[in-house]
Amino acid sequence: MDGTEDRERLWPLLRHAHAVSTALGPSTSSNDVEAAPASLAAAWVGAQAIVEEPAPRFVRSSLRDTTVNLTNAILGAGMLAMPRAFAGLGVLGGAACVAAVGLMTHFSIVLMLRPTERTGKLTYAAVVGHECGPGWGVAVRASIIIGSAGFLVLYLIILGDLLVGSKHFSGIIPDLWPGLPDPLPWYLQRTAVLTWATLAVAPSLAPATLGGVAPISALKVFCTFLCVLSLLVLCAAMAVQGRLPTVHWLPDPAFFGDGALERAKNALGIVPVVMTAFVCHMSVHPLVQDLERYTPRRMRVAVAASMLATGLIYFLTGAAGFLVWGQQVCGDVLSNMTIDGVTDILWGHVPLAMAFVTTVKVSMALSLVLSFPITLWPMRQDIIETLADMFVARQLSPAAYYVLTYLSLLLIYLVAISISSAYQMVGLIGSVTGTSMAFLFPGMLALRDARGGRPLKAFGWGLLLAGILLTIVGIATADDE
Repeated sequence: MDGTEDRERLWPLLRHAHAVSTALGPSTSSNDVEAAPASLAAAWVGAQAIVEEPAPRFVRSSLRDTTVNLTNAILGAGMLAMPRAFAGLGVLGGAACVAAVGLMTHFSIVLMLRPTERTGKLTYAAVVGHECGPGWGVAVRASIIIGSAGFLVLYLIILGDLLVGSKHFSGIIPDLWPGLPDPLPWYLQRTAVLTWATLAVAPSLAPATLGGVAPISALKVFCTFLCVLSLLVLCAAMAVQGRLPTVHWLPDPAFFGDGALERAKNALGIVPVVMTAFVCHMSVHPLVQDLERYTPRRMRVAVAASMLATGLIYFLTGAAGFLVWGQQVCGDVLSNMTIDGVTDILWGHVPLAMAFVTTVKVSMALSLVLSFPITLWPMRQDIIETLADMFVARQLSPAAYYVLTYLSLLLIYLVAISISSAYQMVGLIGSVTGTSMAFLFPGMLALRDARGGRPLKAFGWGLLLAGILLTIVGIATADDE
């Protein structure tokens, strides 16, 4: 039996050993227990029972559930910027970039899985800490917690914009009820709407297993598909009327400005849109732990299927949006999705245009709500791991689990209502935490892989350089809207 078969056969044992050690917590010798005062030991056991209980038995996720959950983790608000990226890169150029980044992301995830399967370390932080040193493991954990929280704050802000509108596009509520007074009643103003949105998100966080999250992820993918289908319908309507704009198949230098410096700046501005579109690395290890009958091949099939599905969605979104609005497409395609503009495309049929725009925005709002469970999952897991490093308790009781879940949601809500614009969040989160998880840490793992040859080392250096470039560009363009 070769080495791969050995690892596949031993993997369930490694996972079982990890689960047992996690549930038991740090070992304590019998001498230490006997030396402790009886009253103190009893008090400790009582306190421990409040937050800790044996790990529950549950049905693990199927290959389909894992694929759908990973697809949900990848798909985010970044897809709304794809048409603008395609306007600069051209249809073929945009498709080539999406395909290249998808392949690069697939192989970077495989890089994460190699040391996981070799060492039995089942969290991203544990793998990087084992391979690169404990300090880097702490950095990974901090990146996951801050990055996931930042993405959720961003989703909540965009959700509020979709409902009440922003300076870039009108909201669902003003579209449906144009006669509302200005300013809006208190229960429809931004803070109140964010409150209602947070309450709408809360039920989606109830599932305690990734198998329970899978139906939510499937609904999220369906809502995303409705948004893409809507763009394709508009594209077909423009084609039937013979009104499609001039299409650039390859990058158009004139799109980025006149001077060389302006072109370089604008071109670099769209790089993070494509390069960070597939970031999902923080969700990989929770899915690894939960996949039934885990083998390296089954996990790679799930990753490849998710990359293919999201790559197709990104291509269709980017190409269709570019074909409908041409070089006039905005950085957020929802800004082009106005009732007047869609009415003009749909043969002047106002009720149809209103229904169309509302359907798109409601589908996008629902997709953001349904993104919360899979995005919050790795953040919560790393918070639990951090607490486990400080306390003996490793397995939370249901009560403590849900307290942590909804306390996290409350903190995310409080941050969201204190931030007036999401654009700086996009640049900073994507440039620092997102690129660290997707490029810098996988690149470090590639360079530390003793079994990797020169191609793997070269790929690792490429990931590191890409991560550094994206960090610099993201920080430099964070203030640009």
